[in-house]
Amino acid sequence: MALLAAAVLIVAVGGLSMRLGPRWPRRLFFRGPAGIVIHHTATGARVEGHVVDAERIARWHEQRGFSAEYRGEVYHIGYHYVILPDGTLQRGRPDWMMGAHTYGYNDYLGICLVGNFDSQSNPDGAQQPSRPTPAQMATLKSLLRDLMTKYRLRPEDIHEHGELGATACPGDRFPMDELRRALAGGG
Repeated sequence: MALLAAAVLIVAVGGLSMRLGPRWPRRLFFRGPAGIVIHHTATGARVEGHVVDAERIARWHEQRGFSAEYRGEVYHIGYHYVILPDGTLQRGRPDWMMGAHTYGYNDYLGICLVGNFDSQSNPDGAQQPSRPTPAQMATLKSLLRDLMTKYRLRPEDIHEHGELGATACPGDRFPMDELRRALAGGG
């Protein structure tokens, strides 16, 4: 009987891990994300004459099969938040929903800044913004402080996409060290 109970527990834990990610205890018991991942769109603020915003990203993500449904509502965008060059914050998926932005870390919140901050893929800065704008950084810092408080996260729980996967995202022009110092010191 004990062996059967252990087998059921292993299957249940395996199922939780598949559904909620490898850091499932945090999501299950704290009802919050395990961390935050920062991305960039790797585009300019306009693509083919269209503004790049949460709606445009949702269309791209729908084509890539990132959609998820909950109680009749379909969310195509894989990120939880999008920050436009003027600092406007747009919502993506709800915080409680698993993301579709970082393989193996979709239990983290995904925040995407519009722009291409990678000097290799955007060497001459033709895709603007080529660095996060001051307005984007101000919005990002404010959002991160709020989310850190809400979900009991630390600056160490905030990562660039490239720290968690084989990608240059959010680019070498993204000031991650400066951001971490500001979050740790309150600046």
